[in-house]
Amino acid sequence: MYKFLAGMTFMAAVAAFFTNPDLDDAEKTLKTELMEIVAAKELGEQDGLNAAALLACRVDPNGCYNLLRSGINMTFENNHLYAKLKLEGFNRTASCFGMYDRFFCPGGMQ
Repeated sequence: MYKFLAGMTFMAAVAAFFTNPDLDDAEKTLKTELMEIVAAKELGEQDGLNAAALLACRVDPNGCYNLLRSGINMTFENNHLYAKLKLEGFNRTASCFGMYDRFFCPGGMQ
């Protein structure tokens, strides 16, 4: 029984090592998440300046991402079996963990 558990733990660690996300994966995930947030916002719920910024983001998503990204400080730490990502910007923070080609952000942006 213990050999089976040890073997499964070893296999999970090997899989985590070979599928550990890198900095490019973190950037792609951040861009996807930001663009999903922008797409989910309703124009009618925003005041004038925010509605204009939201409309500009929908017209030029890449320019919008570059503008938003310039205000976000991202710290990436590779720990071989998992990656740690800390995001700070716009008076919010998030701590995320990457494993098996995905990032998980418990608690989201706070």
